[in-house]
Formats: sequence, C-alpha cells, structure tokens
Amino acid sequence: MSVRRTAPSTRELPSTTGPVACGGAPVRGARVCSRRLTGAALAVVVGLALTACGAMPRSGPVHKVVEPTEQSQQSDMPYNPQAPRRGASAQEVVEGFLAAGVGAQDDYSVARQYLTPQLATTWKPDARVLIHSGDPTTVPRLDEGEFRTSTEVSAELGPNGVFTAQPEGSTRVLDFELTSVDGQWRISKAPDGVLIPEKDFPQIFSPVELYYYSAQDEKSLVPDPRWFAKRPTASTAAVRALMSGPAPYLGDAVASAIPQSASLSRSSVPVSGGTAAVDLSVSGYDPADVDQARRMEQQLRATLRSVPSVEDINLTVNDAPVEPTARSGSDPVRSMTVPNRQIGVSDNRLAFYQGGQTEQIPDITLPEGATVTKPGMGAEATSFGFVDSADSSLYTVAPGKQPQRRWSGSRLTRPSFDPQGWVWGSDHSGTVRTVEASSTGEGTTVSADWLRDKHVASLRISREGGRALLVTTAENSPRATIWIAGVVRDGSGKPVELEKGNAVAADVDVNTAQWIGSDEFVTTALDRDSNAQPRRYTVAGHFDDLPSLTGVTSIAGGNGPAAVYGASDGRLYMLTGSSWALQSEDVTDTSFAG
Repeated sequence: MSVRRTAPSTRELPSTTGPVACGGAPVRGARVCSRRLTGAALAVVVGLALTACGAMPRSGPVHKVVEPTEQSQQSDMPYNPQAPRRGASAQEVVEGFLAAGVGAQDDYSVARQYLTPQLATTWKPDARVLIHSGDPTTVPRLDEGEFRTSTEVSAELGPNGVFTAQPEGSTRVLDFELTSVDGQWRISKAPDGVLIPEKDFPQIFSPVELYYYSAQDEKSLVPDPRWFAKRPTASTAAVRALMSGPAPYLGDAVASAIPQSASLSRSSVPVSGGTAAVDLSVSGYDPADVDQARRMEQQLRATLRSVPSVEDINLTVNDAPVEPTARSGSDPVRSMTVPNRQIGVSDNRLAFYQGGQTEQIPDITLPEGATVTKPGMGAEATSFGFVDSADSSLYTVAPGKQPQRRWSGSRLTRPSFDPQGWVWGSDHSGTVRTVEASSTGEGTTVSADWLRDKHVASLRISREGGRALLVTTAENSPRATIWIAGVVRDGSGKPVELEKGNAVAADVDVNTAQWIGSDEFVTTALDRDSNAQPRRYTVAGHFDDLPSLTGVTSIAGGNGPAAVYGASDGRLYMLTGSSWALQSEDVTDTSFAG
C-alpha cells in the first residue's frame, strides 16, 4: 500500500508478494499495489452495507465520529463501529465483524461482541492488519454457518507493526465459522487480525520509528518504521516492539543496547505530561555500567519521541532510576548529512558543481575512449566512480592515480560510496558487487539471493552504511518495486550480504531512488519522453508527488527536499517549491556524495 501526503503530516507505504492469508488461510497470487491517495490518506472504500450478493457494504456499520475533547494522547479513535444487531443473519454478523476492525478502542471491544465468549478471549486483532483496496466479498460455503471472505489488499501489517506493500491484484481469503449463542449468530472460528480500508488506514494507525544502533557504528541510529493503532497503548507497543528486535529486513545490520533478557516491569509504558515512564527488568544488569545505561536510554528516548505527545522518558532498570550522569555525552546521530558539493559530467569529464559554479576535477585520468556517465563520489571528495558506457564497465578513480576497472555488466547502476569506504553497484542481472575504494582490482559479489529473478535499476547505500535502497523490475514488466534491505558486514567491515528486502512501494513507475536523509528518499522515472513524476518518500511508505520534469535523465538528493536536483536535455535544474529552476548548462548527471 502507498500513502500519499497532501498535508505535511501524511506519507506512503511498502510491498511484498506471496501466497499468504490473514490467519494462515492459503491464497494464490498475493499482491498489493502502491497507490496514490487523495486527501491525507490512501485511496479505497471504507464502509460496509449489506448486499444480496454478500459484498462488504459501503455504509451502515461504521460511522465517523467527532472526538469530544483533546487528549494528551491519542485515546479516541476516529471511527465508532456498530455492535451486533439482534436477529442479524450469519452473513451480517461476519460482515459486521469485519467492519468493526476499524474500532481499535478498548482493545477492539466492539469487534469482540461478534465472537463467541470463548473466541472473544483468544482472538488476536494485532496479529495482522490487512489493508484492503477493493470491496471485500463474503459468500456462504457448503456447510451451514461457514462463510468465506475474499478481498484485494494493497498492504499488510505484521504483528510487530512492520508494513509491507503488496503488488497490484494481491488477494487474501478469510474463512469463518458461526454458531448460535442464546439464539444469536456468533463467530466461533475466525483468523486473527483485522481488515482496514486503505483510505482509512492512516486515520487509525500512525507510524513510529524504532531506533537501533548501526551494527558497525554505535554513534549512528538506524530507523525501523512500524505502524501502531492510535490509542494510549502506542507507547507500550513501541517499547515492546523495540525489545523484540529489528524488522527482519534489517536483521544483522543493526544492534540493540537493550539485552534480550529485558522485559517491562509493569504491563504498560504510561505517558504523563509528555514524559514516558519506562520500567525495565534486566537480569545481570550492572548499575555501575554507565555506558550501557546511557545507550539504552538514548535508544528508548529516540524511539518514544516519535510517538505522538511523548517528549522525553524516565527510565528505571530493576527499580533503580537511570541517573542523569548516564545521559552525559553526545547523542548518537539519527540523520547524517552530506556535503553540498555534487559531482557531475562536464564535457565528458568529471566535475564538481556547487552554487551555480562548475569546476572540472583536476589530475583525473580516464580510460582511453571512455564515455563518462553516472558519476559518484565519497564523502571526502577524494575518490570517485563512474560508469563508462563505451564498454559497460564501472571504474573508480582518484587524483594522480590510474583508473581501476571494477566490474562490467548490462545497465550498470550509479556507483554508491558508503561511509566505511566501500563502493557498491549492481546491474540488470541483479548481481550486487562491492569493492574497497582504496584497493586495486575487481570487486566481489555480495550475497543477495532474493534478487536472483529481479533486475536492479538503482542501488544506493544509506548514509550510515547500514541499509541499501533498491529499485527492481521483474522480467517483461516496466513496473518497479522499491526495497530497503539491511547491509551485513564481517568483522572487518567488508559487506557480505544484503538481508532480504522489505518493499516500501510496489507497481510504481520509477527506475531510480536517491536518499535525501536517513528516513527519506526521492524517486522518478528516467529517460522518458513525457513528463516524469518525481516523488518524495519516507521509509514508512508515505509519499508526496513533486513537480514533474520533462525528459529527466538523472535526479540527485542532498540534505532534505530543498536539495533535490534533476537533469534534462543537458541542463541541470533545482527543485524550488512547485517548479524546477534552471541552475546550469555546463554540467549534468550530478550526484551528491554517498
């Protein structure tokens, strides 16, 4: 699913494929698409009104209500579903239960009224959230009291709030069994999880960024976006998810200062006056270990500050407050910046560009007959790379040194330099390669079996070096998927694997993505005759449409949306509000460091 922003507070979402279903029911051809939404949300139908064919109704059981008061926490939900109607048919009970999934208040108390007393105590609504992009259809099965609901979904939320967008046309099947309780139909068997209309999802759920330390550098924090229902338990859900560990696609790319043995000393993380009280129980914890206390507190504080209304935390471990001295020292970096200088191509030479001025990089030797395209550089601006389209090879160069041919392939991606000193790239075959910039010789392959049947159109390493942002296409399909995958390194820092990625968006018309921060990136479709539609995404899946640019050949992202550049027809433009302003006719194909 994708969420389009029409106001500063809104955004878009991720993707996955596969034969899965809510609660384990099998289904073929699962896909969910990234779609633009109107307003501040996702585009799709909400409600449920009973029809003769069993389709989910568009009105009736769900009504939007106005919150009577403002709360320091988001304690009221925007929807108030109806309880079961006396004498309702079995099919009406199933459809009413599904409609009640929008009411997360009081632990989905209304939805539980549609269940038998036994199932009401065991049903797990937070186990899975299916965000549906079409009207669900419920039909009776052969046996009395059994029903099946089929629905097209655009995204799926896992039990720990990990959001995965699905390719267009993905479907899920949910089976129900009903029995009579005191003369009323009630559901005795149902899959765990709830069903939420796509357009209502951002009204009911909000993103929270969990933070883990980079596995290679404890001075850097890596965001791990999750989605939780807008209710007072969001702070508790965030801390529990944080203690459960990172999302699978980050895996060994990140580390936590909170030991696996840690647990909450009480059942919740209450918030009062903007301060969250986190009480941990940690076996083997040494109160004299100030560094560990500081790192735990910093990780928790960074995470909980992304929960609405939380401004700070009070942390106790084994009933002992973490002393203020444990908070001393500089906080870890949550968003690394890059220099304002870009590298580009001018007269088939590598050139620096900044503030309207272009300067060819001195003392650079290029391969004979090279055609310089897709340049890149390290943060120190002392090592550079480019794709020689004349021989379909990637080279690295440095002032006063001979160029190094690193690898070749079809449709090579722009070289990406990580802060650990490695250069990355891929190609149409989906093979990921890397090489140490200061070394000589050819690069090595990074394990990424999940890319085997995909064509990599773009690969960029995040600024802390812990994640890869990829754009892939499938065979015979122009539509793309945008992924984020964790970077796994060995003890020396050498990249050895890309974790299986999580889809931020699916079925989108893009072929490049460029970071503009730790949790944002820009995308567009390059080399099109018509207008391209650039977008600004967050790692949680929100997006904004940016002004279109005709025939864009490259896009570059610096520090935030105010530093986005696009090239077209041999000219360089900068995004300025709602338009693109011409910056230079001397340089093109630019890229920021990284």
